[in-house]
Amino acid sequence: MHPHPVRRERGVIMVIALITLAILMIGAVAAIRSMNVTLSNVGNFGFKRDMTNQAERAMRRAMDALNGAGALTTSSVALNYSATILPTSPEGIPTALLATSTPETIGGFGSSVNAIDLNTAPSGESSTNLARLKIYYVVDRLCLNAGPMDAATCQSASTPTQGGKSADDLKVPPRPLYRITVRVDGPRGAQSFYQATVSN
Repeated sequence: MHPHPVRRERGVIMVIALITLAILMIGAVAAIRSMNVTLSNVGNFGFKRDMTNQAERAMRRAMDALNGAGALTTSSVALNYSATILPTSPEGIPTALLATSTPETIGGFGSSVNAIDLNTAPSGESSTNLARLKIYYVVDRLCLNAGPMDAATCQSASTPTQGGKSADDLKVPPRPLYRITVRVDGPRGAQSFYQATVSN
């Protein structure tokens, strides 16, 4: 009887184990990177939503100013208001808000006191949880000329047909449209623009 020859260990199991370990490590790194991207996207979404919520402050301030300003036939720096259509970018943003990095005077159409600064805490409040935002806004009447409303040169709000015996009984005069544009500057160079069209 011949003895069986001794088989030499060639380390095949070790090679397979190392390849498997490398694949697991690559998968773990990919999973970690995917999780970081997801967390970053969630944070950015929340940050963007907060900027949108804060922009409502300027919208409300502008609408309150319009409601108590009378006829609005002339421009008013104190109200950040232009009685005529402002020049805009191709995206429809008034260039007064695009002119500088910090448009304190809104391109000459507004006042620095109307900028909403969320970088400083009110008296008695903590400064650790500030929004770190600054908000600018401008309002322009969608008319080619200042002065009284002219349906030929102003965009006007549509009004529902009124009842009556004839078409002239309850004729509602046309009302001009006003465009409110808000710019929100946030941390890390974030910047957002918001618009609303209203009539008074």
